[in-house]
Amino acid sequence: MAAQPKPAYQQIADDIRQRILDGDLQAGDKLPTETDLMADYGVSRIVARNATQVLQGEGLVEKRQGAGTFVRGQRPRRKRISGDLYGKRPTASPMRRQTEAEGRRSEWEWQTRITAATKAVAERLAVEAGDEVVRTTYRFFADDEPVMLSTSYEPRALIAGTPVEQPEGGPVTGVVPRLDSIGQHITHVTEDVNARAPRPYEAEQLQIAPGVPVMAITRTYYVGERPVESADIVVAADRYTLSYVIPIPPLSDEA
Repeated sequence: MAAQPKPAYQQIADDIRQRILDGDLQAGDKLPTETDLMADYGVSRIVARNATQVLQGEGLVEKRQGAGTFVRGQRPRRKRISGDLYGKRPTASPMRRQTEAEGRRSEWEWQTRITAATKAVAERLAVEAGDEVVRTTYRFFADDEPVMLSTSYEPRALIAGTPVEQPEGGPVTGVVPRLDSIGQHITHVTEDVNARAPRPYEAEQLQIAPGVPVMAITRTYYVGERPVESADIVVAADRYTLSYVIPIPPLSDEA
């Protein structure tokens, strides 16, 4: 069966996308108006409009009220080295260490409350649904730019009555050093990474342009086989590259 030709709006979007990728149209350049596209391609206004909407949905262009449609500037990506996030045992927040290593100022806002574990959170923490957990929501900034959202959960039974019961209100911050201080020594961390469209509140809090997906990371800390903290982390996919360092065990004498 012969391939069906693409609709006209997709062909126009393909042409403009290629011009952007080739550098003929650069960040800040104005796209041809709908009237120009109608004349250049011999199409209706709705076809021209659909073409620019495709590019906007891909995060390549942005519409400015009363000014037109412009090529969107692509942010320089920061490398988030997840696989080697704990090359050395941390004594403070790894997010602060990483951001400041990039020469940027690190700040965050948070809110903590005690709540009942949902079924999903209970499974991740190996507790019963309804058990008390300490839930902390974070928004992290680098030089005043919001860069990451995180919601963490810890079994309250593990930290109740200790100096670090409040994740951000005690003498030590950062999951690993906090739990080290009460004799709970984290042995390993797991991460599951997925890409998806941002939720409306995520797009607002991270100032994400239309069409830009997020990377959603589920990170869980363990002491032996016991999960002691689990977090849902969200970053904009156009701002970070997830880079993993995976060690290979040395050859054994039996090899």
